[in-house]
Amino acid sequence: MKTVILDIDGTLVDSNDAHAHAWVAAFAAAGITVDYDKVRRSIGMGGDKLMPAVAGIESDSKEGQRISKARGEIFKHTYLPALRPFASVRELMERFIADGYGLAVASSYLDRRDDAIREFRWVLQYGRAGSAEVEASRQWLVQARALPPAAYAVATPNRPEKERSAGNASLEGRATFAEAGRSPRPLERMQLFLVGQPNSPTQRERYNLRTDEQGNFKFPDVVPGPYKLTDRVAGTPTWRMRVELQPSEVTTLELTPDNSTRSHDDFPEPQAQAR
Repeated sequence: MKTVILDIDGTLVDSNDAHAHAWVAAFAAAGITVDYDKVRRSIGMGGDKLMPAVAGIESDSKEGQRISKARGEIFKHTYLPALRPFASVRELMERFIADGYGLAVASSYLDRRDDAIREFRWVLQYGRAGSAEVEASRQWLVQARALPPAAYAVATPNRPEKERSAGNASLEGRATFAEAGRSPRPLERMQLFLVGQPNSPTQRERYNLRTDEQGNFKFPDVVPGPYKLTDRVAGTPTWRMRVELQPSEVTTLELTPDNSTRSHDDFPEPQAQAR
């Protein structure tokens, strides 16, 4: 066997819940209420079959096309940045690379070369220097003629920090976690989302970042007010808490098991409340 072909959505990446939430939001934007559980069970059958199954709408109708387009935008901007691979996927990919398998990107959509280039460049810029994924990304970009062979010879993981605007706030801290019976460890390259709250000065504000290799994070220039801080916008988060940022102040917040959703959740899902 020289080649291994793996599906991505729902196989390597934990994305099925995110797709379901995006569909529910797109239907809601069109004034249609659909059952989340029914949508979730239909993920994987394709939008052309999902829409008539859950809402009685044909995908090729004008309404169906509008909903499908809205779902794509919602998924891309709200849920896609938060997706994570399933457990041990990274180790599996590194094993494939170590065993001599090539690295490629396949898509059921056309004209996605630019997306693949952007993703591999992100890995090259922010991945751990010398890691298998960084080296494989560099090789792919060179072969795709999207990167001169001498470029990115040294990884540049640190970007210049943005200065805080007058009156704005800053939120910084460190994320660590420990599984049962183990010592706490820093959560490197974990995404964090700072989401402004409805009916407040921050309602249109959205910020996201990744922790560094020591689990440190810093939102350096944030409009003051109330926010939801979470590590996931789809699926079950490790943290989901309310933070109130004051004008011109630096707030420090350590993310640990003690304030994780296991013991504290400021934004519980409705189904969790009903149990």
